[in-house]
Amino acid sequence: MKQKIKSLIAYFIGSLNLIEKKIPMQDLSIFFSVLIATFTLKKKQSKTSNAKITFADYHSEFKIEIQLVKQRFPDLIKIFLATESQLEAELLFSVFEKLKVAFEKIDDDVDDIISWSYQFLKKDLEKAAFKKIGKDSAKIEDSDLLFTTQFFTDKYMVKYLVNESLSGFDITDIPKIVVIDSASGGGNFLTYSFECLYEHYKEFNPNWSNQKIVNTILNSSIVGYDLDANLSKIASLSLFVKACDYAVPSKSTPIKIFGGTANDILGFLNPQVTSNSISGTTFKTQLQKLNNEKKIKVFVTNPPFMGKRDMDTSLKKYLLANYPESKGDLCVSFIQRIIQLMNEKDVLGVVSQNNWMYLSSLKDFRQLFLAKQTLKECIDLGSNAFEDINGEKTNVALCVIGNSEIKTTRFYNLKFKNIVEKKSLVSNKNISTELTFELNQNQFLKNSNLEFNYQLEHRFENIQGLQLYSEFANPMQGTSTGNNTEFVKFAWEVNGSADWKLVSKGGGFSKWAGLNYYKVHWGQNAEIIKANKGSALRNIDKIPTTQLVYSDTGTLGLNVRVLKENQVFIASGPGIQVLKGNKYAHLAFLNSKVATFLLKLINPKFTISAGYISKIPVAQNILDSKFIAEKSKQCLELKEKYLQKKLPNFEFQHLNYSEIKNLDLFLEKLVIEDIESDYQRLFLESIIEREIRKQYNFNSKELQEVKSVVGESPFFNKKKTLKINSEQLDLLLSGSIDLNCLSTSRAINGYSVGSESVFEDLSYKLDVNPKPLFDFIKKNVSQFKSTKAKYFNDLLHKIILNELGVKQISIYKFQVFDLPKLIESIKSKYIFLNEQRDLTEQIISIIQVHHKSSFFNKPLVSYTKESLTVGQIHNG
Repeated sequence: MKQKIKSLIAYFIGSLNLIEKKIPMQDLSIFFSVLIATFTLKKKQSKTSNAKITFADYHSEFKIEIQLVKQRFPDLIKIFLATESQLEAELLFSVFEKLKVAFEKIDDDVDDIISWSYQFLKKDLEKAAFKKIGKDSAKIEDSDLLFTTQFFTDKYMVKYLVNESLSGFDITDIPKIVVIDSASGGGNFLTYSFECLYEHYKEFNPNWSNQKIVNTILNSSIVGYDLDANLSKIASLSLFVKACDYAVPSKSTPIKIFGGTANDILGFLNPQVTSNSISGTTFKTQLQKLNNEKKIKVFVTNPPFMGKRDMDTSLKKYLLANYPESKGDLCVSFIQRIIQLMNEKDVLGVVSQNNWMYLSSLKDFRQLFLAKQTLKECIDLGSNAFEDINGEKTNVALCVIGNSEIKTTRFYNLKFKNIVEKKSLVSNKNISTELTFELNQNQFLKNSNLEFNYQLEHRFENIQGLQLYSEFANPMQGTSTGNNTEFVKFAWEVNGSADWKLVSKGGGFSKWAGLNYYKVHWGQNAEIIKANKGSALRNIDKIPTTQLVYSDTGTLGLNVRVLKENQVFIASGPGIQVLKGNKYAHLAFLNSKVATFLLKLINPKFTISAGYISKIPVAQNILDSKFIAEKSKQCLELKEKYLQKKLPNFEFQHLNYSEIKNLDLFLEKLVIEDIESDYQRLFLESIIEREIRKQYNFNSKELQEVKSVVGESPFFNKKKTLKINSEQLDLLLSGSIDLNCLSTSRAINGYSVGSESVFEDLSYKLDVNPKPLFDFIKKNVSQFKSTKAKYFNDLLHKIILNELGVKQISIYKFQVFDLPKLIESIKSKYIFLNEQRDLTEQIISIIQVHHKSSFFNKPLVSYTKESLTVGQIHNG
């Protein structure tokens, strides 16, 4: 049902005319919330609905429901009616009809649908607030703080946390329990808590009437607060509608969901929190009253997520001064504040970012936590756990926290499950033993950063005593230029200027070699960078003795490359000095799935940085292995040879195109050469992987866990039957390469590791060993029309650049060419192209569209009025 309402609201917003768009979004949100509240009340009271009624009948047909809301929330009805009067009748009638359809069949989502409608409508305000970040050093402040930190909680999370938080209490404790949500949002936690409390009260006092139970719960057992005063009203409305399932609350019974006051940015985080008054009580005095009455406080909440980087200065200063252990993290500060309020029997069920368990900067918070609290249960969901929010910002865990002498913690690792699996496993609490880790949290006191590395306890014990990578190499940070836009350019933008050096800056996922597109305005020894006020020079004295570089951004895993001669490195593409062992063995180890798995194991947030790479435990006989080093050199040679044929890499070299006789056969030869390189590299990587795993001596359960996180080489797949035809495989193959016919990097089959291998991608998709794939493509390459079409466009692009004098991407002459003469020259020199229809149009298309995209929208060649200009305005 939630998705139906989401679609309806998208339709509603898209249908607003210019005048209607001037209505404040908050008013539109309240209008929709009240409209849905009346529909919900109507639906729950009557199982049948009159399909013939239209919006013209709304005020008469929904008179009772409107009156119920008006008696309790007159301010909301006032805004509702004012907004209704500003909307076109046609839109109101259309929305009404769509709501009727949505409410024909209601489901579990209906309890939260009022709050979700508010959430969906205020998305525009959220987007506008986020757009301000980064503009003139803008930070999130004032009302924008509300819009950017309000993320409502999915039902499966709410149910789990409320059920688990209440599960430890005896039925006789029920009258003493008060459920509190200190960041109540739309009230999702409180509405479900009402349902649970009602069942408990019914069991505890079976003779009580529904009316008495409803009044008791609202008066004594549920308290909420939200900094957004409007949202607290929506939460109150949602809770009221839920209560009406059982009995309409007495008019004198308060709904204790408090709202923040104007210009307050601290809210709950301020011990002197201010709020509106309900029945003569504020949120602050309500908390004091609960303590005085020795009530059992059960906090269930989803605090706002925000790091200090985007935070308003005054809020950041307050957090650092009052919650120093939380290091300015808004979510962690919320948890710390709640812990301050918790007494012996109190419980906290919280949706939190899982970084508080791992980040080295939050060690002090963990020390504080381990001294006072017990993490009773934790479902580590990782990313993509919310239906409506994606990305690493939502890397979350569901935590149940209490003050217990028994320090046993049960962890469930669902980080690598998809959203459907996460919801099912959490909802049914049917999580396998392989994903379950039970241990005493005092064990975390043994590691220096007090990290909650639950996967390392009782498992992978054989790696505990291994030497760390820092004993064999020195992973480093790179120089920060202070202004990459000015100091870092694509190599072709600066045309061989001596002050511009080839630079490793990451910018993607590439193993062995690659990503060499960039130059940095360096000078002889970084003196140009040093002169920039915002720069920070790091490890420039170590560049001459650095052998490897890596990308420290992205989430596809470790990807390490050789540092080329006369190349420097900066931040996001920093270097590694090999101190002991063979550099090629180091290269192979760091590019292995095992290394990525170990990095993920010791650093679940998966920050790729010098500090974490240094902590990777290394088995013996790997970094000095001649066997591994030899295979690594072969991988490197294959990759470098492959890159020599690919634009716009620095390594690119032209072929002698005039020797081409048969275009079709030549294109097929190019395809086969590339897939052979890819196949051989992937095969060598599988040999390296097998050797490295052998040295770690993983047992069968550990190997299974490695596989569940990073997968395994498709060469280990014994299936050799290929169920696909040439046309289908052609489309898959052409979709796996970009317009430069370079294999694109991607996450493989949902694992937390990336690949740039066509065969690895296709083998996982088709669940087959790469060998039959390789044989099939070689045998049927003549039928691969889509793939050959991509290779033709790439070839034509290279021929054009060659004729324009661009022999290498960073060495060319600035000059202007006449297009008709160029086309005639190409036709006369490359006879095999004369068979092409519309060759002139194809060449123009390559220059205007293909070339620009190929060179990352920074084209080396520009086209105007029948002429081509080679060279960029910026020339170093």
